[in-house]
Amino acid sequence: MRKGNTVKVSATLLVLLMGFSLVACGSSAPALQPTVGGNTEESSPATEPPQQESDAIEAEGILTGWADPHTVEIRVNDKAMSFQVGEDMQKSMDDMDDEDTVRFKYVEKTLDASTKQLVLTEITKIASADDGNQGSGTGGAVASDRPATSELEVTVEGITEKRPVTLAQAKGYSLYIFEPMSFDAEDHELTMKIDPAYKVEIEKLPADFNLDHLKMDAREELSKNGEVKALTAEQLSNGPMKDARLFMMSQNEKKTQYFIVKELDGNGYIFHIHAPVGEPTEGFVPMVYASINSIMNE
Repeated sequence: MRKGNTVKVSATLLVLLMGFSLVACGSSAPALQPTVGGNTEESSPATEPPQQESDAIEAEGILTGWADPHTVEIRVNDKAMSFQVGEDMQKSMDDMDDEDTVRFKYVEKTLDASTKQLVLTEITKIASADDGNQGSGTGGAVASDRPATSELEVTVEGITEKRPVTLAQAKGYSLYIFEPMSFDAEDHELTMKIDPAYKVEIEKLPADFNLDHLKMDAREELSKNGEVKALTAEQLSNGPMKDARLFMMSQNEKKTQYFIVKELDGNGYIFHIHAPVGEPTEGFVPMVYASINSIMNE
């Protein structure tokens, strides 16, 4: 009897041990599976990258027309570009027509990895040298009898040569400008295309202008930039501005300014020249001298 009982107890223990092993194996498997509906990296919503906006970019082109009420097309270097236009900007373009030459600024917005948007931030109409009517919008300047294109002699870095120029016209006068330059007939400004900080403001004087008063005006204007110097007729006699009635200048480490007065057939002009220190200065000032010496009353 004892032996039989021993066998039965051993068999029972063996069954229990096998049962515990199966339970242990079964309970460990689910622990390796992710919880249904739990927070995982795969289920986290993707965040959209923030929009990026470039610095303002300045350019010139030909206005070709409106694609829709909020999109205008401008041809830049023979390439059509589309720009988004806000309501305020649309109002400033009411007096502009197709094929007008314009100077403008825009920013480039990156909406996502594959989408960029060009947004117009500023635009002005500038004179077109091709139509012989740079004075449009300036009070009724008439077309000039002067040739639309010509050549002017200019000395740059010791080399004197003739370069092609284009006629630009504003109310009461016309002058020739070189290719790197742009002329705004409304504002009477001549600027470098690559950097408008290089500019000439042209001011037509009344018939009864007083040269002594202009000297005081020049000194006040130029003294803000540095020490003022006045060149004498003798100092100017061998230079490009030998016909100037008044030539005054001042300079500092950043910029040279000029206040030049010329008289032509009884009409006086002031040329306020701003020449920042930089590589373009060497060509800018000689070209300006040649351009303002080409001025004629219209």
